[in-house]
Amino acid sequence: MNNKTTKIIIASAIATSAFVATIPNQKADASTNIEKLVSDAQKAGTVLKWAISIEGSADGITQPWTEFNAAKTAIAKVKEAMNGVSYSDKLKFEAQLIEPKTQLQRAQGYLDAITASTKIEEKKTALSQAVVTNNLEQVESAYHEMTAEFRKQTILLDRVYGQSTRDKIRNVVKGPAEQLINYVKNDVTVHMYTKAAAADIRAGKYEEAAKKVAESQVILNSNIMVWENILKNNLDVVTNSLPVQIVSISRVDNNTVSIKLTKAVSTIHLSEFSFDNSLTVTNASLSKDGTVVTLTTTTQSPGIKYTAKYKGNSASFTAPGSVVPIQVGNQTTQHRETSEVLTMAANFTESNSQPSKSTVRIDIPAGIKLVSINGIENNIVGAKSINVTPDKNGTVTIAFTAKDVNVAAIDNVITFNKMESNKVAETKTSAKLNFYAPAKAGSFSNKKIFYVDIYNNYFVTTDGLKYNVKTSGDVYKNEGIAVSYDSFKSALDIEDTVNGTYQPTATSTFEITTNFYFVDLLLDSKFAYKPGTAGYRMVGSRIDLIGTAQPNYEIFLFKNSGTYVGKTRVNANGAWSYSTNVDQNAITDYSFVQQVAGKATPTSVGWDAKTLRVVEGTFDLLSISNGTSLDNDLSNEELTFTIAPLSNKSGLVLAQDQAVTASNATIIVQDADGTKVKFANNQDNTRFNPVNNGFQVKFGTIDTTKGTAVIMTKGNDGLLTGDLKVISIEGVTNAYGLNLKVNAGFEIKGY
Repeated sequence: MNNKTTKIIIASAIATSAFVATIPNQKADASTNIEKLVSDAQKAGTVLKWAISIEGSADGITQPWTEFNAAKTAIAKVKEAMNGVSYSDKLKFEAQLIEPKTQLQRAQGYLDAITASTKIEEKKTALSQAVVTNNLEQVESAYHEMTAEFRKQTILLDRVYGQSTRDKIRNVVKGPAEQLINYVKNDVTVHMYTKAAAADIRAGKYEEAAKKVAESQVILNSNIMVWENILKNNLDVVTNSLPVQIVSISRVDNNTVSIKLTKAVSTIHLSEFSFDNSLTVTNASLSKDGTVVTLTTTTQSPGIKYTAKYKGNSASFTAPGSVVPIQVGNQTTQHRETSEVLTMAANFTESNSQPSKSTVRIDIPAGIKLVSINGIENNIVGAKSINVTPDKNGTVTIAFTAKDVNVAAIDNVITFNKMESNKVAETKTSAKLNFYAPAKAGSFSNKKIFYVDIYNNYFVTTDGLKYNVKTSGDVYKNEGIAVSYDSFKSALDIEDTVNGTYQPTATSTFEITTNFYFVDLLLDSKFAYKPGTAGYRMVGSRIDLIGTAQPNYEIFLFKNSGTYVGKTRVNANGAWSYSTNVDQNAITDYSFVQQVAGKATPTSVGWDAKTLRVVEGTFDLLSISNGTSLDNDLSNEELTFTIAPLSNKSGLVLAQDQAVTASNATIIVQDADGTKVKFANNQDNTRFNPVNNGFQVKFGTIDTTKGTAVIMTKGNDGLLTGDLKVISIEGVTNAYGLNLKVNAGFEIKGY
């Protein structure tokens, strides 16, 4: 080897050595830098928190963009710096960013709400200016622009975090805007209906025109109008041009039909009304206002379309029944009116997959009436059981309805029982069946909500009465404050208390007198996140989950990517519990959803679901540093005990526990000749101190006359000499209280 080659090799070795030696310092510098960035992000998040809170500097008008951008930038810097850190450090830093990220999200809602307030105020000013002109066309145009903007922007107002801050922003514009909308709403509605009715009459659409005239008249009769005389005169002109015809026809029950006329008549005759399909009219009566005819008929057959004729015009309806088929096994709760007829089919097979011929016993609950079985007319009223022979396909099909059209039947189920040797061999059960009775006209008070259907615009009270909510014309209040139709509908919920005056075909008044406040789902405090951890730490194959939630609701549990685990019911005191298996040496993410008992299992986990990360695995000791004195005297030696990182089966690090040392922590060591000594924290010179990823023990002196360390067994000489076995370590846990596991084989050397 020549001198030049030798020099190159030596130089390369020196450079490599220098490079390797600098790596720890670089990592330390990077760690220090990211810790500072995290601290900056947390501080920026705190500043932003008070900038968007009424308890801080927020005024509901000014947008704190400076604080928002500062927090956003600080968080972005941390994310960028995290690209090169270890998995366990990334988990730690992500956990420390939870709070500033939360404040950033809340701030976005606050900023959006103030922007929304400005847009609402602009449209409100335009509508106010239109009202002054007394020009209904201008008022209508400005009204539509404002209500469209109001509906769009108020959603953003309701997303502000914090009740007091949210109320502050909403009170600035929402109340005055709703007041102006309500001031002109009825006038605009009548004006629109009147114009539309006139257009319908010109097009020969008399039924549509009559509906609009009737709606307009109801509003005029029930409200104080701003431009009453103008609207009334316009409506009279349209009404006088409308011919007498059937506006609509509706089925009340199996023997009653209601016909709405385009306008009032003074008299009617039974002979003026007729039906097809062998349906006969047996009686006819006219309402006091002369616009509604009630016909009594022979029994209507389920699924048949009937057409009524009156003075040369006609209208049709279909008796319900085959329209609503339900298959046993479909557990979707049925919400129906007492006048509806449903069909249900249950199929049974034998062990060889052939259609069953065994008798099927149908158990009919109270309040339910069978109309037909396998297509043959019946009239069987529950509570009762009836035996039936399946058809050639092993199927039993029934048609059924409520026993009484005026009495609700709630929370019923029908069971089909396959019988063999007079014993039940197989049972199939329907979903819950709710038949609601239509509410009668009149006042009601202190009723609680049982069910709300926001899509079909009705609610049901706990007595089973169904109240239809009209999209316009009705009057709505929420705890004494007048609100819009949309606001009332969004506020109405199960368990709310309501009062009102109900008119099926005229203006109704509805008020939520008491809003039912929902109790959030909470996990027990022992599951609370602890800074510096990867999640709730535990050892074991099962976890007992406990917490609080809305009394009598159900909690649905999912894990990881949304896999359904099971459900449990919250008791009357608001407590719940659920025990389930836990993946071993793994991270399991649980999600919890609570909802009204009896509803179908959620198909997905929403963004606002309660979550819990569980990290399963033992809290183990990894290593013990060697002593440094080499004098066979453990006194004053300071050794480092390193905690093992938790890894999965593939070796991927899941978490790095940190040690918590109790004031009475102890360590017992033993030498080869049997001398066993116990050292206790805070006794004379023995000290246990947590350090990063472990803990240190500074051993006190062993002196039998002073008792600074307890000699449990003296052995041959009563002295500790040679390699020492670690018998036990007590009082050292992780953040969640898991005791340190010290496996056999750990020794103290070099002391």
